[in-house]
Amino acid sequence: MSGEGPQKLKKVWQFDFDPGAPKENVHRYNTNRREGPSKIYGMPVFHRNRIYVAGGGDLFWGKNEAWLKCIDAAKTGDITGTGEIWPYRLERHVMSTPAIHDGLVFIADCGRKFHCVDAGTGQAHWTHEIEGEVWASPLVADGKVYLGTRSGAFWVLAAAKEKKILAHIELKVPISATVTSANSALYVATMTDLYAVHSP
Repeated sequence: MSGEGPQKLKKVWQFDFDPGAPKENVHRYNTNRREGPSKIYGMPVFHRNRIYVAGGGDLFWGKNEAWLKCIDAAKTGDITGTGEIWPYRLERHVMSTPAIHDGLVFIADCGRKFHCVDAGTGQAHWTHEIEGEVWASPLVADGKVYLGTRSGAFWVLAAAKEKKILAHIELKVPISATVTSANSALYVATMTDLYAVHSP
């Protein structure tokens, strides 16, 4: 309410993404590729009372394991043991925020793989090998999913259960940022250039 000053937030639930991972003195694991803490770099996505979030071992140090997880956001309290609807094992480290469209979750990882996962069951509809690690997040627009890689490859696939590659363009300069769509144009930022693509 206006004039009452700052309000204290109330915790509704909590979820430990990687219960077995160490939570203290994590610097001890900076050369250990088998164990270590997990991190979440991307944003969680809320969709139909579910949270979709990707995380796992650190890109620069620590273990290689990573997952996409679906969490029941309607529960309360500590839901670490009860709130996980499904986990989906990723190839390696993950920096991306998931993109959700028409019952599908799209996510890419640093194992050079692009995934299309069923939002309800966590089962993969398809995966696709891509050149280079992915630091950006996929964008879904106009029935297509767009993704750039650190190797400079730009991919366009159909946002559908059946894998269909629509375009593969080699820009040859690392793409770290997520593609943006605005005013009927697609904006692709590489480390050196910004491209605006407009369909007539």
